[in-house]
Amino acid sequence: MTSLVHRSLVFAPLLLAACGGDDNESATAWGLTGTTAPSTTTDSATGSATGSASTPTEGGSESAGSTTESVTPTESSGGFKFDLPVSDLGETGGPVGEVCKVQDNMDAVGSCKLQAPPESFAPELQWSFGPDLQAMVTPLVGNFTDDNGDGEIDLCDVPDVVLVAGEAIDYAKTCEVFLLDGATGAQHFAIPKSENVSCFSTPAFADIDGDGLPEIVALWNLDGNFHLKAFEHDGTLKWANTTNGGDPIQKFYRESGSIAIHDLDADGDAEIVFNHEVYDHNGVLLWEKANPQPGEIEASTAADLDGDGKMEVITGHAAYHHDGTLYYEAHPNVPYQSIPQVANLDDDPFPEVLVTSGFGLHLLEHDGTPKWGPVTPNGVFGGSYLTWQRPATVHDFDGDGQPEFATSSAKLYSVFEGNPAAVLWETEVLDQSGAAGGTAFDFLGDGVAEAMYADEQNFRVYDGLSGEVLVTQPRFSLTLGEYPIVVDVDNDGSAEILLTSRTGQPALQVLRDAEDRWIQARRIWNQHAYYVTNVREDGTLPTTPIDNWKIFNTFRTNAQIEGGGLCLPEPPR
Repeated sequence: MTSLVHRSLVFAPLLLAACGGDDNESATAWGLTGTTAPSTTTDSATGSATGSASTPTEGGSESAGSTTESVTPTESSGGFKFDLPVSDLGETGGPVGEVCKVQDNMDAVGSCKLQAPPESFAPELQWSFGPDLQAMVTPLVGNFTDDNGDGEIDLCDVPDVVLVAGEAIDYAKTCEVFLLDGATGAQHFAIPKSENVSCFSTPAFADIDGDGLPEIVALWNLDGNFHLKAFEHDGTLKWANTTNGGDPIQKFYRESGSIAIHDLDADGDAEIVFNHEVYDHNGVLLWEKANPQPGEIEASTAADLDGDGKMEVITGHAAYHHDGTLYYEAHPNVPYQSIPQVANLDDDPFPEVLVTSGFGLHLLEHDGTPKWGPVTPNGVFGGSYLTWQRPATVHDFDGDGQPEFATSSAKLYSVFEGNPAAVLWETEVLDQSGAAGGTAFDFLGDGVAEAMYADEQNFRVYDGLSGEVLVTQPRFSLTLGEYPIVVDVDNDGSAEILLTSRTGQPALQVLRDAEDRWIQARRIWNQHAYYVTNVREDGTLPTTPIDNWKIFNTFRTNAQIEGGGLCLPEPPR
């Protein structure tokens, strides 16, 4: 095991929520200038704002407020930056064309050149939300509101956070879905508890109906059975599935599954993937497959594995063509209770499917042929879905130009050099009860990413090359597949970290660099099984599949932005 040097850089400002008392008094003690952001409530029938800072939403809490230190881009700091290809510059040096609109298909990626100062990893609290709320799903980020009043929702508006949270979450209980301003944490609206949204399922969003605006698709409880429900960008109900999909016997396991949205057949029309089921954009079941061994926290994904221009739906155990016909069924050693990740982890030009399951790790070729597994590295044995069935991360952690993958085994968080026999580094964690995940991002632009993982008691940031602990922040969760994410949540040209907690801290915390020096990230994270090329910055889906492994070769991590467009990090200088 790599020897870790702890810097003891605890997020002091973030502890204020755990200390009790008035948030503003605590913020003052820590040298912050935090304020309680105003919140508004939403009429469940119209989605229009009806409340004020003192009015709780239906089923919500009066104390579900936001503590914030607001940042506004200025001319001196360069103003807003956009995820756009910049092939020509105008007289002022800015991009030519409709800068507020996505104009490319993410198939032109440059090299990242910018670097932050070497000692600029100094996280602090930007804002928090829900001191009396609990959250155990991954937060999402995208543009849902017209913040600049120009009559359009686009890249010139501040991104928003989609947060599923409740006062006392548990199985069979329902939660609100909050939409929060990404710069301040102010509440735009809340989808009320009366919509019966599951507390334990991560929603997804994308433009599913072609109107240019994102819709949220969530899991909802109908008399103990769980189905899909879609909401417009303003929170109004779009449709609710009530009849199709799923065995009621499996309802306990369905409740914690994660939703994904893809254009499977490249026809410009979105499909919704949930576990072993596929629905059209109106919530009509297209096909489903039996799952005789259902497991918690399933997070199916989709990618073009066979190169025919259409996507396969990928579960841990099998892959299906877009129409539901079988593409491959994995080796019997791969259980149904498992989570797939797609990346190119060997020397051939084809993708592999990395599967994390209760029995260990597996790697399948793009056609389902087993490459290795199940393996249980480092003496941590399987046999329980709580051991190895956890969301994995694929990223170039150490800047060597080759992807590594990272995952937890309840006791250890490990980064592997493409195969389980080669451990880059590992570190002790505590996650016996649940199934936490992680992510990574090169905040300094120095070619070495920082790794992030949140277990039952702490959120930590690690040096991607050595595993050195850079930051430790207390949090508590029983963990149910949730993980921290990295986005430019306030559109200021510098990345932020979003972290949820069940108790001891607010339901959501947003962390930034103290001087906003971190490299810019994309401003979107739309689903649990997130990868960059599946969704554009405005929430629309590419018209044809773009193979992420040929460009970024990442999974559950975000891309950097530079000069207005996506870029790939260069090796360490």
